Amino acid sequence: MLMIGIINELNLLTSASDASLLSFFLCQRTDAQLNNATAVLRGLIYQLIIQQPNLISYLKAEYEHAGKRLFEDSNAFHALAGIFQNMLQDSKLIVAYLVVDALDECEAGLPRLLGLITHLASAPPTQVKSIVSSGERLDIEQNLGLDDTGMRLSLEVNAKLVSRAISTYIDYKVSQLAP
Repeated sequence: MLMIGIINELNLLTSASDASLLSFFLCQRTDAQLNNATAVLRGLIYQLIIQQPNLISYLKAEYEHAGKRLFEDSNAFHALAGIFQNMLQDSKLIVAYLVVDALDECEAGLPRLLGLITHLASAPPTQVKSIVSSGERLDIEQNLGLDDTGMRLSLEVNAKLVSRAISTYIDYKVSQLAP
C-alpha cells in the first residue's frame, strides 16, 4: 500500500511535466510473468515508451536486429538492460522516477536486476531516481549496497504502528464508499 501511495504521488508530480517520467513495476511471486528480472525491465521500458513515444527508437534498433528473441531468449535481460540504460540517458529526459515493488518476490535474475539498479543509482546521469521495496532480505540489502548512497526504511521495526496506520487508511477508504 505504501508503494501504491508513492506511485500515485509521483504520478501527480510527473503528469505536470512533459520531460518527467514515472515507470513502475510490482513484482508478484505467484505470477511467472511478474516474478523475474526480465519482466521487470520489459514493464519499465513499456511504461517509458507509452509516456515518451520517441524512446521507442532505442527499442526498434535492437528489435530489427534480434526480432522476437529480444524479449524471450536467455540474453533478453542483458539486451533490455542496455536499451533501458540508453533510454534513461536520452537528452530530452529531465528526470525519470523508477519504482520497483516487492523485489523479494523476483524469483529469477534478481542479482542482475539489483546490479542494474545499483548501477543506475551510482552512474551519471543523476536524473534517474529509484525507489525499491522488499521484504527483509539480507542478500538484497547487500547487493543494493545501502550505505551513504541510499536510504533504508524498515517497516518491520514499528510493525504495530504500520498495522494501525494501514487499518486507519482502510477504514477511511471504506467510509468513502458508503452512501
